[in-house]
Amino acid sequence: MASNTRNRIPVKWIRDGAKSAYEKQSACFICGAESDLELHHTNSITLLLEKWAKDQGYTLDSDEEVLEIRQKFIDAHRPEIYEQVFTLCNKHHVNLHRVFGKAPPLHTADKQCRWIEKQKAKILGIEIKDEKPKSKGLFSSFY
Repeated sequence: MASNTRNRIPVKWIRDGAKSAYEKQSACFICGAESDLELHHTNSITLLLEKWAKDQGYTLDSDEEVLEIRQKFIDAHRPEIYEQVFTLCNKHHVNLHRVFGKAPPLHTADKQCRWIEKQKAKILGIEIKDEKPKSKGLFSSFY
């Protein structure tokens, strides 16, 4: 097994390569705050990278390997890296991670989007109804 010659965590190299094309907005998507802004990826870049590297057979054991595959990864995940993102103020970003965890699982991306939309609607005083009606149970139609 190769010794780990990595000096940085792999995702930092990926973010460094992607940063120049990020389009952080000038206000929080939810509340409109213009300070303390952060970019939130609904698909964790760390988890995307780990899954992609495993699927592609990369070990990410060295900085050199990560730098070598960085652009391939970015090209394979352009929508997740550049489009499926929200500019949030620190308060709303922290609240989102309280709900979904430090590294939200990839399958929660749509749920995160709905959560963000609901938070914005609350601030605007708009009621959002869930798209899927909640079932009352297997035999609810018989009541």
